[in-house]
Amino acid sequence: MNCKLTSIKTIFFDFDGVIADSVDIKTKAFAKLFKRYGDEIVKKVVEYHLSHGGVSRYDKFRYYYQNFLGKKITDDEINILDKKFSEIVYNEVLKVPFIEGVLDFLDICDREGKNMFVISATPKKEIERIVKARGIDRYFRDVVGSPPTKDENLTYLIKQYDIDPLKAVYFGDSPNDLEVAQKHLISFIPINYFDNSWGFKNFKEFMLEMGIK
Repeated sequence: MNCKLTSIKTIFFDFDGVIADSVDIKTKAFAKLFKRYGDEIVKKVVEYHLSHGGVSRYDKFRYYYQNFLGKKITDDEINILDKKFSEIVYNEVLKVPFIEGVLDFLDICDREGKNMFVISATPKKEIERIVKARGIDRYFRDVVGSPPTKDENLTYLIKQYDIDPLKAVYFGDSPNDLEVAQKHLISFIPINYFDNSWGFKNFKEFMLEMGIK
């Protein structure tokens, strides 16, 4: 990975699986919501969720209904599912451990004056609430979430904060994160990548590899 921290001014972080070890919680929440449709549907729901980590839950609900259940979902149904999903997930997300080394990395970057942002597929108010409750909101200039897509949010952040993409990195764990970073010419560094095919398991491993202390 060609990531010299001294040349980096801006750092984007996905949240689930990158900052907090929370992917399994949301996997179980999706499985619970669709359990009444049978094991085969649950299997498809879980597989899609795991391979589309940067996609909002709203888009996932639409996809599941259209492609797995063969019917259109209404806005009211999405709101009901969203409320149930949030109830299942919120308290559990506050309990899970941070990804190993991430707090040390945030401290280092904070001391060096890096501009840091959370860019999540979780609803904006919810991810802001989670980041604050986990006691890490002080590190970030902004925390963004859905319903805008990650692509739309990244476009907004670059413009709003006058960010040079060539002096930025994006830590993510999904193909969607990779695609969004590449579209904006931002270096992508996989942390805890969804299929363990490449990258780093955690920030401790990343810092050791890069000689960051």
